[in-house]
Amino acid sequence: MAETIGILGSGLIGRSWAMLFASAGYKVKLFDIEPKQVQGALKEIESQLKELEKTKLLRGKLSAAQQIALISGTSNLKDCVTGAFLVQECTPEILDIKMKALRDLDAVVQAPTIISSSTSTHMPSVLSKDLKNKERFVVAHPVNPPYYVRLVEIVPAPYT
Repeated sequence: MAETIGILGSGLIGRSWAMLFASAGYKVKLFDIEPKQVQGALKEIESQLKELEKTKLLRGKLSAAQQIALISGTSNLKDCVTGAFLVQECTPEILDIKMKALRDLDAVVQAPTIISSSTSTHMPSVLSKDLKNKERFVVAHPVNPPYYVRLVEIVPAPYT
């Protein structure tokens, strides 16, 4: 059975991470507070993966159909993180939104799950300072979009 990764936020970055992780064979749970956003993201991912396969640009050894089957969506945060070894936060670059998302995540995530943020503007020590699981927090900031560009900055907090 494939290992699971949770993704908070189903915008461009969250969708691209989902595609990248599925291309490597991981099961992906994509979370958004808006159910319509989740459904739209899943449709967009399916469309992109099929087009990539058609143009022979699909990553990984799995077919588009196999990768699509690895990605599911939810509007329930606990469902998103249950069983995940990694949760990638991809919410808008607004500090209050990120802090709320990370607090909500921190309340439901179980050890030894790694909490990672895609932030491009906020220091990991600021984002994680009030988290009870802050020693497992890291910033993994992709050069966007992560599916297409193979470069990610990894930035720990002092206590990571």
